[in-house]
Amino acid sequence: MTLMLSCISNFLYSQNIDSINFKTKEIKVFGNKIVTNKFNSPIKIQTITNEQIQNKNGESLASVLQLATGVFIKSYGGNASLSTISLNGLGSEHTLVLLNGFKLNSSQNAQIDLSSVSKDNIERIEVMNNGSSSLYGSEAIGGVVNIITKSYLTDFKKDITIFVNGQIGSYNQRKLQMSLSKQISNLNLDFNFSKEEAKNNYEYYYNNGIEYILKERLNSEYNISNFNLNLNYKINKNSDINFYSDNSISDRNIPGLETGSTPSNTNQTDNNWNSVVSFQSIVSNNTVIKSHLNYQNNLQNYTNRTFINSYYKNIYFANSSQVDYTKNIFDIITGYEISYATLKSNEVDDNIKRFQTSLFLVSEVNINRRIKLFPSVRFDNISDIEKSIVSGKLGINIKPFEKQNLNFKASSGNNFASPTFNELYWRDLGNRFLNPETSVNLDAGLIYGFNLFSNNTIEIAYTNINANDKIIWSPNIRGIWTPGNIGKSFSEIFSLDLNMVKEISYKLNMNLDIKCSYTNSVKKSSDYDGDPTYDKQIFYIPNQLIKINYNINYYGTGMNLFYSYTGKRFTDFENKNYLRAVNLIEGNIYQNFTFDKITTQLKLEVNNILNKNYQIISGYPMELRNFKLSLSLQY
Repeated sequence: MTLMLSCISNFLYSQNIDSINFKTKEIKVFGNKIVTNKFNSPIKIQTITNEQIQNKNGESLASVLQLATGVFIKSYGGNASLSTISLNGLGSEHTLVLLNGFKLNSSQNAQIDLSSVSKDNIERIEVMNNGSSSLYGSEAIGGVVNIITKSYLTDFKKDITIFVNGQIGSYNQRKLQMSLSKQISNLNLDFNFSKEEAKNNYEYYYNNGIEYILKERLNSEYNISNFNLNLNYKINKNSDINFYSDNSISDRNIPGLETGSTPSNTNQTDNNWNSVVSFQSIVSNNTVIKSHLNYQNNLQNYTNRTFINSYYKNIYFANSSQVDYTKNIFDIITGYEISYATLKSNEVDDNIKRFQTSLFLVSEVNINRRIKLFPSVRFDNISDIEKSIVSGKLGINIKPFEKQNLNFKASSGNNFASPTFNELYWRDLGNRFLNPETSVNLDAGLIYGFNLFSNNTIEIAYTNINANDKIIWSPNIRGIWTPGNIGKSFSEIFSLDLNMVKEISYKLNMNLDIKCSYTNSVKKSSDYDGDPTYDKQIFYIPNQLIKINYNINYYGTGMNLFYSYTGKRFTDFENKNYLRAVNLIEGNIYQNFTFDKITTQLKLEVNNILNKNYQIISGYPMELRNFKLSLSLQY
């Protein structure tokens, strides 16, 4: 990585490129609440476009997020298995995942299973690589992932659009996806349905202590259905209302930890319903009013046919309203959020509920043509723990040279994560006296756009996170494991992004993304004198991540290649045992055909091209080389 930075530094010094010649498609980002782009933002914001989402192998959010810098996906087995995110060296409970601005993290455990979110209806994804509690509140210590659905941005379509996609793949995988879009007067309608199932009995190699033997993953079947409905009604030229509803139903067998014996006979069913109603009105040339309502009903049933039958019903309701005001050098957004969450389960106490009220103020101040300030502040009150928290952040963006696309950015702020329902109310084990986890986050970096043989963008960033009062489960004097605010950690993250786009002709173009990150995330608390886990890398956090994505397209014929390097992951607190680094290559080739008004695509995906035997989490084998063939038609 040092050699790469040195080469790029020498390369930049040898060039004198006028920014007038630098051309790239501008993508607006909403992650900072104030609409901007990645050059003018005070923090690093990555955008995964719809084209990149469709080009990527895989069917879920977990697969797509593999494209982002510094994102480590913890996968507990093969396709459709539990997948969680680690961003900036912290756990999945410290990364806030939003859908059109509303959190998907469960109040039960502050996590979300990324494999349960289909990529079919996603327009784009924004990844904010640092804490943002002053914008979004709890869970945003490590960073934020904001999913923007197609309905949220879709333009009105005059003609009916019908899309059908069919897939078959290894291990008896099958998928059918259908969508319909149509404008009826002032109403724009989008409906999407998909159903995927597989026996999922993939092969892997197991070390029995003497040799590696080829085995088949048993009790790993899954069946997943998704329904999306998007309605956008144009009230008048200044106002519109949008309704989005998503229902995901999954039935998965859970084979559990591979120990060489017969896998567990465990099943998990999830029925998740999420609906959002959004209203927007342009009141004047400089004032816009927005209001959103969100309702989530998530039901999970986890059963082992011998002795476990657990159920969890999470209800979440939220309202967010804001006023956007622009005047001279100021852009100001102010508003409130109110949320209600409850959990019913046979594993936790009764009558669990949480009211959270929030007030926020976000601003962009244009000091002059070269300097922008981004102050933000937020107040949160959390009813069940009787805590009020103030989060603040100040960001700056400096463009020192008018004719160069070079921007420096930095920010600093405090963040928090509320205790989860499990930590507070787990029957006979929870701790009702927990405080929110806190952190102080710093980041700085630069982004530079230039033309040399291709349109290029390079971004270098540094992030520093000091986390305190982390909730850790540990044994008490009676030997019973309970949670407490006893953990501290320190994370340093260095990242480098390089994007190169070359249009050789109107028929031939290429795109190359190189993303590197180094993460040092260590424990900074001692459980007792001489604790050997002090100052050790947090387990399952890799130091190095390298991702290289390449796309070439010639007149409807294309190829995508994805390379990823995941450094070794320690599997214990003392850093004595680890999983070896993993090099993976996957890719696909596709051919587009057009017949009158019908566009057809034939696509072949190959995963784990090198047929690597590997694990991301110890005891959970991943798939060897596998294939998928899909055919899609759009009218």
